[in-house]
Amino acid sequence: MKVGLCTVRLPATLGGGFVLRDDLMEAASTLAGRHSFELLSLSPLVPRGTKIRNAWKLLRGRPRQELLPDAAKLAAEVKQHQIQLLWFNHIPPVQIGVPYVLNIFDLQHRLQPCFPDVSAHGQWERRERTWANSIRRAAIVTVGSEEAKQQLCHFYGVPPENVFVLPFPTPQKALDIALKKPGAPARRDVRAKYGISGDFLFYPAQFWPHKNHVNLLYALKLLRQRGRRLSLVLTGSDHGNRSHVESAARDLGVADLVQFCGFVPYEDILSFYCQARALSYVSFFGPENLPPLEAMALDCPVILANIAGVRALHGDGPVLVEPKSPPSIADGIEFILDNPDQIRDRVQMAKAVALGNDCGRYLESFQRVLDQFEPVRRCWP
Repeated sequence: MKVGLCTVRLPATLGGGFVLRDDLMEAASTLAGRHSFELLSLSPLVPRGTKIRNAWKLLRGRPRQELLPDAAKLAAEVKQHQIQLLWFNHIPPVQIGVPYVLNIFDLQHRLQPCFPDVSAHGQWERRERTWANSIRRAAIVTVGSEEAKQQLCHFYGVPPENVFVLPFPTPQKALDIALKKPGAPARRDVRAKYGISGDFLFYPAQFWPHKNHVNLLYALKLLRQRGRRLSLVLTGSDHGNRSHVESAARDLGVADLVQFCGFVPYEDILSFYCQARALSYVSFFGPENLPPLEAMALDCPVILANIAGVRALHGDGPVLVEPKSPPSIADGIEFILDNPDQIRDRVQMAKAVALGNDCGRYLESFQRVLDQFEPVRRCWP
């Protein structure tokens, strides 16, 4: 089949999901398989000059009509390239009478609507308007975990046979560094660049409430009380919660241990993994998160929130902690500090998972999904 991969160019500051978008776009464009892919670049959902915070609101909600891609233009491209199926990767589909695949990253507005990230200021309603009917009308829906499949079928009544689990691949640049491929990003001295000394935990997460920075700060306070001195490096754009995190650090007496670096280049993120004592990924949302895979590929020990599905995706390498429990988080950090031999073994197990999880494997699995739909699609021109 001829598949049109629909993509929208957006700034890297909008988050890790766009690393995945770019990786899949690059891999699909060079794939020589039984199904071919044509890149279709849609009109931007976010106009140039829009501030990052407003851009997220537009992307994650239903864009205003004047910001939607030109359906007539897309229909003309589909006809020109003889596209039989459209693939919308975490962007709202354009309904032009062509069957489509929809990739869904998360349904957290249904699972954890208490978080303002997915609920406040009409966000819950916008998400429902954007995705509910689009999910039900899709020929194929792909998700990153078995848990996400169960949730999608439960919330939206989608037949299970229309939903396929394709775990997200490890970002390619992390794999290139791990495999020492020519052209891989050079490792940067981020300690010198950002003025970091001593052992540090690393948490690359934009400042949303669901990222759980504050409970990580409580764990840092407990570690200090236990006689441990370990700093925390935070990177990521501010989406309205950074001032709350900064205030919590001051109130807890750990502000001197926390370094806020803001948004940093992706190559610096990869270098942080190589120099950190551990990744402390304690987000309440998941389990389909990319930073743990990046860290696993780059030999960085991983502290990971024990939410449904993480073990199935990441294996036994990460140290699992309860995200609502600062003592559990602190215990996980101490386990890494005090058990170098066990952690060395865990790092190797984790690395094997990450290295075996590339875009090639993802697209081969996707082609098998397309194989099942091809007999259906051949029934009309």
